[in-house]
Amino acid sequence: MEKLPRDVALDIFSRLPITSLMQIKCVCRSWRALGKDPRLLIMYQAIANKRNPCLILHCDSPIQNNLHFVESSQIGHHEHYTNNARRINAQIRYVAPEFHVVGSCNGLLCISNALYFNPLLVFNPLTTNYIRLPNTTQYPKQQEVAFGFGFHPTTMEYKIVWISYLNNTYQSHQLPLQSRVQVLTLGLNAWRISVSPRCKLEQGSSEALVNGNLHWVTTRHKHRPGPCLRIVCFDLAEEKFREIESPGCGSLNICNFHLVVLGGCLSAVVCHDDGKIDIWMMKEYGSKESWTKEYVIGESLFRSLSERRNSRPSSRIWKRPTLSKGKIQVLCSLRNGEILLEYENGVLVSYNTESEEFQQLMIHGLPKWFCTIVHFETLYPADVILQMQL
Repeated sequence: MEKLPRDVALDIFSRLPITSLMQIKCVCRSWRALGKDPRLLIMYQAIANKRNPCLILHCDSPIQNNLHFVESSQIGHHEHYTNNARRINAQIRYVAPEFHVVGSCNGLLCISNALYFNPLLVFNPLTTNYIRLPNTTQYPKQQEVAFGFGFHPTTMEYKIVWISYLNNTYQSHQLPLQSRVQVLTLGLNAWRISVSPRCKLEQGSSEALVNGNLHWVTTRHKHRPGPCLRIVCFDLAEEKFREIESPGCGSLNICNFHLVVLGGCLSAVVCHDDGKIDIWMMKEYGSKESWTKEYVIGESLFRSLSERRNSRPSSRIWKRPTLSKGKIQVLCSLRNGEILLEYENGVLVSYNTESEEFQQLMIHGLPKWFCTIVHFETLYPADVILQMQL
């Protein structure tokens, strides 16, 4: 290996799985120097962008403080237990004992303390390098919070949006809804106040980032006209909220409807009571007429997944899933055209849209319960990425 030209060695290293690439720095001094070469970061990123995303599994047992990692090269392979979920050993004391995942964007993960929502950290889960962000301003009383973390390709800025609601103002139907929106640009050390949306965003994280816009499902206030369920987006460049027209898919509610990005398009997933799943895609962003029912997954998938979930051996610590909203979550589309799904926080399945067949991903070391975060890996440490945008 030492006799190879440096460019050839860099090309070989850039094609390795990321966990192997992280280990080459420990082999010898010459490989350690190669691992720090800026050209390797660029070459690796170009290849990684053509791969399947990797998966971050946020474990819910016994508490929400563990992350596991599944490499992109393992996604879509169905050999029996040939894949492994690796524990991410990130010692992040600021958000202990439990943390909430705000979102993933371009290899960075944003997390917050699960109880108080402060502080927030942005870090690369593979290098474990992190940046602590300043605390937000909070209501003096208990509050509900919705989050968003994303990147705008025009401004080249990473931003976090924090929407807090004073508890009981929505449930008691007081008008106006008491809320506060705060926005932080990574690299700047201060939160600023932005205009609040005229609706209550679903508690938790934004479900989809498309064209520099974060998207949430919203519930209509009892005394406001209009459909009971809407899609609201936040433009990370203009820092304004606006409504996105929902697909014409009948009566919806928070429990059977969620958003996802498939093939770069904003997509809406509708899970019916009989187990059937409809997937709508907005082929032209912002155009209501471009909503198309692209896929229909039959109820046989739901029945088979139920059988598989019930056949899994119980763990020593029994804890019901609390991390996701519904039984089935559509996660992402894979390079081979299949769709990746998560069932009841404990089973990962790829669905072939042509043959209408599915395969369970057999991954050794999966926690009993988990919430899946689709993550595009990078070798860049968090502080380096921030320096690149400034």
